[in-house]
Amino acid sequence: MDPGWTSAIVSLLSALVAVASVVVTVLEGRRARRNTEFLGHRDLWWQRWSWVVERAVSDDRRQREAAALMARALMTRTWVTNDDEWVQSELDRNEAPTTRTRRHREEQTDDDLR
Repeated sequence: MDPGWTSAIVSLLSALVAVASVVVTVLEGRRARRNTEFLGHRDLWWQRWSWVVERAVSDDRRQREAAALMARALMTRTWVTNDDEWVQSELDRNEAPTTRTRRHREEQTDDDLR
């Protein structure tokens, strides 16, 4: 085989390997960025809903009202996920019995003060 052709084939293969390397790097970079964004979103999700839940189960009425307000605000965002909807439904489902228990406890406390 002619040395000129051999050099051309080696150069072509090197260029193809370089292009493949760039494509793989770009794809991997996009995947890593997407994963980082997901982890950031997940961490913020946890912080927001932890804040809401901690206040929703508080004995302080003002804390519970703040939790209800924040939960409603969170549910109006464009990035609401199925997880957000599930947390909201669980808070709603558990709100009635918890409210009844608190009301009963507050009535007992009022009776004790009289």
